[in-house]
Amino acid sequence: MANHVENLYNYHVWANQRIIDHLKTMSSEKYQKKLKSVFSSVSEVLSHIYLVEYAWLYILEGQNMKEAMQSSLQLQEKIVKHSIEDLEKEFHILSTRFISFLTSQEDMEKRIMLDNPWAGLRETSLSEMVLHVVNHGSYHRGNISAMLHQLGDSSVMTDYAFYWYSDNVLHQK
Repeated sequence: MANHVENLYNYHVWANQRIIDHLKTMSSEKYQKKLKSVFSSVSEVLSHIYLVEYAWLYILEGQNMKEAMQSSLQLQEKIVKHSIEDLEKEFHILSTRFISFLTSQEDMEKRIMLDNPWAGLRETSLSEMVLHVVNHGSYHRGNISAMLHQLGDSSVMTDYAFYWYSDNVLHQK
């Protein structure tokens, strides 16, 4: 069975996939429809989740935060224009890389110095950064859920407790 950090990340992947599967049932017009909300469209929120996770993976792999964020920003224009199906493929590639990174680590409590261009230096652990990725995704999946209701649609359950009872967790035991 995966360790706690891997399990949290697996939850994040599962929750993203549940949202993506639901969004694939919508028209592309609705997926990209401009709204008055925290983000201007559902597609922008999902792209944001992807781009932030992309940057954090580079940081986990040893790139400094400013460079990782610049790499992510360079992708933004391309990613935002992706169809939901194309973004799903990008998420799959990214999560495969992320899981490979996680399983290759001997010590997820390893401390590193994080140099945030806006907040300064902070010592943190690899596991704490993964927790941030998972928490960030949860927060913005909530934005997507609210925006779907604004569009007159329902959302899907992505709570961590709901994940416990999903097939992928039950088969890990």
